[in-house]
Amino acid sequence: MVKTLITRKTRLAQAQPRSRVIASKNMSDGKKSCLGFGFLILGLVLAAASLLVGGIGQLVESLGGNAAGISLRTSLYIAAGVFLVLFAAAIYFFASIKDWTWLPAIAGGVYAVLPDLILGPEDDAAAMVAGVALSGLLSWLRSRNVQRSKLSRPEDPPELL
Repeated sequence: MVKTLITRKTRLAQAQPRSRVIASKNMSDGKKSCLGFGFLILGLVLAAASLLVGGIGQLVESLGGNAAGISLRTSLYIAAGVFLVLFAAAIYFFASIKDWTWLPAIAGGVYAVLPDLILGPEDDAAAMVAGVALSGLLSWLRSRNVQRSKLSRPEDPPELL
């Protein structure tokens, strides 16, 4: 009885391999880049929220109130820790991308969506055009290299009788 249970568990473990949740080999580059950008944006938002809470706590203390132990120094440490962990996750996803040809266009689009650092739409348009142009150049170079490699391969030898 015990032997049959052990062999059943062994068979089930062999039949169903465990899948990796984070950046598996089956995940597409698009999903990896979306997760990378998502973790990066989430890190920035959570770090800013933590600093905002610390700033409010500092303001309450300076007005003579009780901030319930929330200080600017503590929120700075929390913001740095949260950002570093999520930044490391984003770097992990970005490092696992295999095809980088379309990533500059996505980065240009993200820059265009973010709040303006420089007033006016000129910098957004320039970043978007530069990203798309760089993606086109990378794609063209990649297709050129693929064509060269196809031309340099010898043809299959004819089959002998």
